Amino acid sequence: MNLRSFAHTDVGRVRPENEDSMLRNETHHLYAVADGIGGLPSGGQASQLAVATLEKIVTSHAVGNKLDYIRIMTEINDQVFRLGRVLSPQFGIGSTLTFAHLVGVKLYIGHVGDSCALRLRSKLIEQLTTDHTIENELRERTARGEPLGMLMENRNALTRCIGQPPPLEAQCISHTVLPHDRYLLSSDGITRFVSHEEIGDILGGSATPEIAARTLVDRANERGGLDNSTAVVLFFD
Repeated sequence: MNLRSFAHTDVGRVRPENEDSMLRNETHHLYAVADGIGGLPSGGQASQLAVATLEKIVTSHAVGNKLDYIRIMTEINDQVFRLGRVLSPQFGIGSTLTFAHLVGVKLYIGHVGDSCALRLRSKLIEQLTTDHTIENELRERTARGEPLGMLMENRNALTRCIGQPPPLEAQCISHTVLPHDRYLLSSDGITRFVSHEEIGDILGGSATPEIAARTLVDRANERGGLDNSTAVVLFFD
């Protein structure tokens, strides 16, 4: 299979700076999106350190090897947590992180926060990651019959992030790639304003990953550009 990719980010129409970071390393087939957490200081530095640490660790290994992704996420979290103790001793700093590492026909995905990985396969769009938000945690607790202790007005707040006090509970999954699969790593600056159905239409209707990524960012900006938006798109032919 042939892999084509493109990464695109934009500050949007409201925010003074872009606190999203992205990674597209074609040699190691490593791709990532990180979104500095609003409400905490130095979000841009948190997201930049997250992707820089990810790239440093992965590229220190030979190309084409499956790695210990839980350990990698733990190390990234520790690095950002330590920086937060320096930059913001009272509040810390934080970022989301969603990455994909292709090894053979396996795509290994690491995730924490509310950025996400989506896949279009046979015209079906599916979110592969779980948003680590209060709303989702409440839903899971309800399904288990557990008592609820959080208010729904805070439902979009994160329950996990890169930079939190350890230990970090990250999501690490793998999927076998098939010909014609199309993947998107996205910050919530896109997914909060562009529906999954629209994302599927854009991924499926774009001739190149560049067209898809730019269209997704443009669509978010057309709807107010209220947040930074980042799209990393992978096409498998």
